[in-house]
Amino acid sequence: MIALPIPPFPTFITGGQYFAQKGTRHFHRTFPVFDLLYVRKGMLFLQEENRQYDIGPGQYLILVPDTEHKGYRDCEEETDVIWLHFTVPLHNHLIVKDQAIDWSYVYKKEATFTEPAEYSFLIPQFGQLKRKDIMEQHLQQLIQTDKEQDHSPDDYLQKQLAFSELFIQLQREAFSIPTATEKVCEKAMKYIQDYFQSPFKMKKLSEELMFHPDYITRCMQKTIGMTPVQYVTYYRLNLAKRMLVQSDEKVATIAKEVGIDDVTYFSKLFKKEEGLTPLEYRRLVRRE
Repeated sequence: MIALPIPPFPTFITGGQYFAQKGTRHFHRTFPVFDLLYVRKGMLFLQEENRQYDIGPGQYLILVPDTEHKGYRDCEEETDVIWLHFTVPLHNHLIVKDQAIDWSYVYKKEATFTEPAEYSFLIPQFGQLKRKDIMEQHLQQLIQTDKEQDHSPDDYLQKQLAFSELFIQLQREAFSIPTATEKVCEKAMKYIQDYFQSPFKMKKLSEELMFHPDYITRCMQKTIGMTPVQYVTYYRLNLAKRMLVQSDEKVATIAKEVGIDDVTYFSKLFKKEEGLTPLEYRRLVRRE
């Protein structure tokens, strides 16, 4: 596990997504910052110093600064990877043995009128995400394609806030005790994922979960920062992006596959959310 004193939170640098092709392997290098790698699809084979890791779907690995790492084996299929680079102020971290923990291990000192509360986060260096959909949403927020027309001076600050929330979620993952709010959010996300190809009706979601629509909305906003309607759009476009990269299907076909019959509306929505048209996105990611 990686032990980190909080505050201050680790500092987000940058992040992105790449598709490791079959027959390729990760770089051989020593990096001066932390590198979090999350696998959405496929399998990544990495070695840090003398320890080897097989990172599969829903799993992550945090590579520690100034340690040698490399791919020790070729990818056996196309592998979808999200990566984040971050630093810890003054390199103030320790590597400790894995252990079962709860908040009593992490919460070190109560706040006073003049001093903040103190924590010692204990984050597994390698792990399987239990609340995969919620965590992927946080990761996706950090790697969204920058939209030139929407770019603002506070963009980096917003990403830093999102990264801090991601770290809190990683700590909660280590406890493996979801809150009531997270449970409602997970159920809502599961419903949307099961029925995304059908027209979305908030009333149907409310009836399925047996909660008031406003309560479901508050739970989702608190957990993933999105309303149900926003998540429907996010989920559909995320699937569309994968299909654009991994297939040669026409845009109209992909739009229908993700539950949007009007291809013109789909293209406008895609451009609004991603800053690129569907075909521009395909060419950019494929580097055509």
